Amino acid sequence: MRICASLGSVEDIDSNDIASADIIEIRTDVFGDVPSNILKKGQTGLISFKGDVIASMIPEGWMADVGDADRAAVSGSGASVVISSHHNFDRTPCAETIIDILGRTDGDIVKGAFAANSLSDAVALLDASRRICRKHVIIGMGELGKITRIRQERMGNEFTFAYVGKATAPGQLSVHEMRQMDDDLLITGIIGSGIGYTRSPAMHDAAFMHSGVRGKYLTFDTPSVDRADEFILGFDIRGVNVTKPYKTDIINYLDACDKISDATGAVNTVVNDNGKLKGYNTDVHGIEMALKMNGIDVRGKRALILGSGGAARSCAYFLSENGCTAAVTGRNVAAAKKIASDLSVTARERTSVAVKGYDIIVNCIPLNTENDASEYPIRIDQIDVRQTIFDMVYGRTHLNDIAERRGCSIVRGEDMLAHQGVRSFELFTSGRVPFSVMRNAV
Repeated sequence: MRICASLGSVEDIDSNDIASADIIEIRTDVFGDVPSNILKKGQTGLISFKGDVIASMIPEGWMADVGDADRAAVSGSGASVVISSHHNFDRTPCAETIIDILGRTDGDIVKGAFAANSLSDAVALLDASRRICRKHVIIGMGELGKITRIRQERMGNEFTFAYVGKATAPGQLSVHEMRQMDDDLLITGIIGSGIGYTRSPAMHDAAFMHSGVRGKYLTFDTPSVDRADEFILGFDIRGVNVTKPYKTDIINYLDACDKISDATGAVNTVVNDNGKLKGYNTDVHGIEMALKMNGIDVRGKRALILGSGGAARSCAYFLSENGCTAAVTGRNVAAAKKIASDLSVTARERTSVAVKGYDIIVNCIPLNTENDASEYPIRIDQIDVRQTIFDMVYGRTHLNDIAERRGCSIVRGEDMLAHQGVRSFELFTSGRVPFSVMRNAV
C-alpha cells in the first residue's frame, strides 16, 4: 500500500507517523510555504493548492495537485508529476460520468473524490476505477468510502490518503491505521440504515485483536441495499452483518441461505465464500443464548413480541420452536400478520393487547430514551414484577427503565448482540472468540 500522509496542521510535522508514509502532502490552506527538510529518504513530496496556483512554490521534483486548474498553471515549475483533481462533497455520479469528468483533465494523474452515500455509490467508484484508462486516484469520502481507501490496489489507485493528527477529508483513516492494512486485509462490516450508534465495530475489532486475525470491521450505512452483491464481491469483503431494515431485502442478493434463514425469512449475516454469497441467521442463536444465560425457560410460557422486522421474525421462530405461545404486535399491521402466518404465532392489533396476559415481553423495535415512550405499540407502564422483559435494543431504553423500577427479570440486548456476534465471527473467520471479549467491548 502506498500511503500519502496529508498534514492537517503545522504540528503534524513533528509526528513520528510521517516517517512511515511514502508521500507527504503539504496543503496551501495549512502551510504558507513548504517546510524545509521535511522529506526523509525515499519519500516523495506533494504540494496541494487550495486556491490560487503559485508555480514558484513547487520544490524541484515534487508532485503538484492543482485541482481543476489547467496544467499550464504549473508550466516552468519543477513539478515531477501534475495531479488534476475534482471533488464532489455531495454525491457520487454514475461510473460513466466519473470517467467523463476525470477524462477532461490534463494531469499526469487524475484524482476524483466523491461523497459515497450508498453501496451503489461505492460500486460506481469501483467501476470507474476499473474502466478509466489513466493513472488515477479515485476515492469515496465519508464512512462508507473508507473501503475505497483501504482497497487501494483493488481500486487501481496510485496511492491512498491518510491523516496524521486529524482527518483532512471525511472518512480518512490515520497513517498508523493504514500501515496495518493492505488489499489482503480481512474486511467485515455491518449494513444497515441509520446505524451510527452501532457497537458492532468495537465488538468485532476486539475479537480480531484477541484472536490475532488481521481484520477490520467497517460500518456501511446506506439508504438501500441496491447492488449489495456487487459491493461485497467487488471489494472482496469476507462477510457482513445485516441490520434494520434490510434483514429480508438482503436475501434477494444472495446465492443461498441456511435452514434457519429460510425458515425465518430473515438474514443477519452474509458470508462471501469464494465468490458465492450465503446468508445465515445468527440472531436466533443470540436470542437463545441470552435467555439461557439469564435463566429464562420459554417452554409453556406466553410471550408478546413487539415489532415486525427481521429481529421479530427471528424471535417468533425461536419461541414457536421451543414450546412458547407467542403473539406479535407492531405499528405495521400487515407485516405483523405476515410474521404470524409464516411462523405459527398470533398477530394482535396493538389496541387489543392486554399486557399483563404475557409472561415474557420481547421488544424488537429500535426505540431508546431519545424516542417518546408512547411510540411503543403497547402500554409499557402496565408491565409488572412477575414478567420477563427482553429488550433487544442495547443501551438505555424506556422499557428497561420501567422494568428496573418494577423489579422485573431483565434480559439485555447487549447479551443477545454479543452472542450473535460470536457466531458471526466464527462464520467470518472459522475461529472462535470467547463471549466475554465481545460482551466487554459492547
